[in-house]
Amino acid sequence: MPSITSVVTAARFAQGLTYADFVAQATVNQDKFVANGANVPLSEEDASFFRKAVAHPRGPAKILALAEAWCGDVYRELPTAARIAEVTGMELRVFLRDQNLDIMEEFLSNNGKSRAIPVFVFYTKNLEYLTHWTERSASAHAGLGVAMSEAKAKLNLPQSATFGTLPDTDRQALLQEVITRVRPFGDQWRLDAIQEIRQLLANALSIPYAA
Repeated sequence: MPSITSVVTAARFAQGLTYADFVAQATVNQDKFVANGANVPLSEEDASFFRKAVAHPRGPAKILALAEAWCGDVYRELPTAARIAEVTGMELRVFLRDQNLDIMEEFLSNNGKSRAIPVFVFYTKNLEYLTHWTERSASAHAGLGVAMSEAKAKLNLPQSATFGTLPDTDRQALLQEVITRVRPFGDQWRLDAIQEIRQLLANALSIPYAA
């Protein structure tokens, strides 16, 4: 939940990048954004729910996304936010996290310790905060934990190791091993993220989860 006085004003929101401009300025992973954007697992039932949410008197009209193109969670999930905006008419603006830390500070995770991305923030047309979704689905959190543990065991790395504490060679090896292990689950994690976003909006608006 952001602070009562937010730095996200109408003028600031308008400064965000469109999704197309965000992808265009990315120096890495453009191919992944294109690939994931071509097969967003948004069903017609999902689309119907989001359209009904938008039609609510206090429904969402704007989505603010905090993102960086190098992040795997971003190139997996941001195309979904773009598709939701496309099918509902919501306005999506993307802000680079590292250039907008004041906005990021309003949406820290892990009890205020983590600048996890992506963050998708839903606002009314008057920029009244409704809800936000962060980083990855619960299933992805669990699956990534298992993949990290298995990858460390395979590479004979201590379970306490993190990407931030490993030397570059080990860090790259661990990253590639984890990516290989989680790749088969990406589509399911995207489906689960959509359901979580639906539930958050249903709760925020006190409307049925079903479309």
